[in-house]
This record gives sequence, C-alpha cells and structure tokens, in this order.
Amino acid sequence: MKRISVTLMLFLVAICVMAQEHLSFKGIPIEGNMTAFCQKLKAKGFTSIGRDNNITMFRGDFTGREATIGVKATGDGKNVFAVIVLFDSSEEWNILVSTYDYYKDLYTRKYGRPTFSKEENPANSNSNIALMAEVDKGTVLYGSIWEVTGGDIQLSIEKSSGVYEGMVMIRYRDSQNVETKIQNDLEDI
Repeated sequence: MKRISVTLMLFLVAICVMAQEHLSFKGIPIEGNMTAFCQKLKAKGFTSIGRDNNITMFRGDFTGREATIGVKATGDGKNVFAVIVLFDSSEEWNILVSTYDYYKDLYTRKYGRPTFSKEENPANSNSNIALMAEVDKGTVLYGSIWEVTGGDIQLSIEKSSGVYEGMVMIRYRDSQNVETKIQNDLEDI
C-alpha cells in the first residue's frame, strides 16, 4: 500500500513540475517581465524596431533567416505572453509553401507529429495568381500545431498587408500565461 502512495506522489510531483515549465523561444523562457525578456532577446543579437500597443518588435536571425519577431505582452503590458516569428512577405506561392514545409519538417523532427495539421488552398488552378488570390481572400488554410511541454507552437501561412502577398508565421504561446490571461479576463466579465 505504501508503494502505491509513493508512486502516486511521485506522479503528482512530476505533473506539477511539467505544469510549471514555461515554453522557450531561442532558449529564453516565455515568462515574466516584458522588459527583462526583451533584454535577453537583444543579448541574442535581435534589434528592437518599435512597439505597437502590447507588442514589441525586433529584427534578427531565426534559423539563418532574417525575420521579424513580435513579443506580445499581457493586457497590462508588464509580462510576456507569446512570441511570434514573421518571415518576409512574398507574392510567390511556391516560396510560401517551401518555407512552410521546411519549418513543418524542422518542428516535426524536434517535437514529433503535429497535434493538428491542415494544408488546403481552394484555388482551382496551379497558377501563382490564382493561389495568391486565395491567400489574399483569406480562404487558404495552411497550418500545423504542436502541443509541447509548456505551451503550443503554431505554424501557418497568413495573408500579409500587401495585395496578393502572404507570409509564414510561427507563434509560440506559453500555456501558463494563457491561463493567467483567461483568469484575468474572467475577472473582468
């Protein structure tokens, strides 16, 4: 009987430890003070390019490619909530898909098969114009999600600000910060 109790206790401790782990971006846990997190990004070579509402933007190297990194803060702006990687926009469907496929393979090698994955472009043609028109309309669904220790990572092809332009986006979202945000939002309603 004692052995079951010890085993159960060790199991519960392991669950608590896993629940307390934060997701990391470039080796930096996505947690705590926004200013401190941004300083750690700067120490890794990222350059601050501005701030808009609760998102601080950086430029720098991500896996050998130049990218824009958005660090999203909680509603009060004090704590880091998520990190978003945005690759440069493209008007070429083949560039978007090859970038998406590369990162899908990379994350699958590290984290295993995605929890969710769907790649669908409703264009009735293989023409770049038709494919990019669907991206522009927002009817393309190219996305994969990995549920990992501490949160989730989402990879997708998204419409960008230009006409017939899209971009590949990767979002790291820490589960503890999501839960904290939900609890704060519940208090507001």
